[in-house]
Amino acid sequence: MATLKSVIKSVIPAWIATYKTTHKGILLTFDDGPDVNLTPQILDLLAEYDIKAVFFILGKQAQRYPNIVQRIVADGHYLGNHSFAHKTADEIGFKAYAKDIKHCQTILKPFIAATPTLFRPPQGKLSLSAWSAIQCNHMQAILWSIESGEWGQYSHQSVDQMLARLARDIQPHDIVLMHDNSSKVQLLLEKLLPILVEKEYTFVDPKLAFPDVYKH
Repeated sequence: MATLKSVIKSVIPAWIATYKTTHKGILLTFDDGPDVNLTPQILDLLAEYDIKAVFFILGKQAQRYPNIVQRIVADGHYLGNHSFAHKTADEIGFKAYAKDIKHCQTILKPFIAATPTLFRPPQGKLSLSAWSAIQCNHMQAILWSIESGEWGQYSHQSVDQMLARLARDIQPHDIVLMHDNSSKVQLLLEKLLPILVEKEYTFVDPKLAFPDVYKH
């Protein structure tokens, strides 16, 4: 049965926010990193299955761990902006939110000699103020259609419970929300990826899903 959240997302026009891919294939996305311990292990897993993902980077984390951001890019993954400080527009207001997005852009740009165009609002909160700030920075808001569960309404679940739910519910065109600062995600991926491969699911390349993932 569809949740109220999924119903609401399904009526959001693409020019406001994207929450599914138009191309057939699952898109994995990771928020809140990079993490000094977990992100490299997640990158190893993705490399094993030749999966490309979008890492929605926090500017403050990129400043701490630039070498990991460099590896994300070197491994063929894509950088998205997840703000600098992980504050919502409701918390800090329109002007500060717009400035926070721009600050993260400035930090990420040297890693790819381009400007990221994909932005995921902290906590997925997309108010009018947040959307206006995103537009002022000429970015595209990216939400998700299914979440792994280490954050939010499923945070109480064990890794095995998360695995059972995702193995049952993931569909082609899903954008999957994960966090690469969570040990649960690393354990989950170790079990989930073989199941999805066995089911012959495909993983869409972010560049195919979003041709303008960077602005040069």
